[in-house]
Amino acid sequence: METALEIIRELTKDEGVMWVVGRGDVVSENDSKGIKEPEVENGYMTIEADNWHFHIGVDAITGVQFVEAESHEDLISYYVRFSNEKEETLVRGYFPNPHMDSEHKRTEFQPEKYRVFEEMRDRFIDNDAIVFVKRPRNPNG
Repeated sequence: METALEIIRELTKDEGVMWVVGRGDVVSENDSKGIKEPEVENGYMTIEADNWHFHIGVDAITGVQFVEAESHEDLISYYVRFSNEKEETLVRGYFPNPHMDSEHKRTEFQPEKYRVFEEMRDRFIDNDAIVFVKRPRNPNG
């Protein structure tokens, strides 16, 4: 899914993106400080920043969703979810939250942060079966 790689490359240009690797019982949250341009070699893409990196099999990515999700009371998160053929989450790239300031404290809505998500979403949805999903908050946590 070449479009998925294009989206990942674009996400790595923003040091404000939070990368969440894995799902379920084990996840790793990583900021983008010092993030480098991804490299593809032998069927794997390497995403690397100052103090972390991960490899993702290019062929493992079969689905991409732009997601607007309710979380933590009234907070909304905006991210891109990359999944495999079983619809399992592989990695998510969270956009800087328009409801949070640079110190991760709630603040008035910052429309310029939302526009970054919105513009990328609008360029990519329906391309290569990429979709937009609104998720309600999970009442179980």
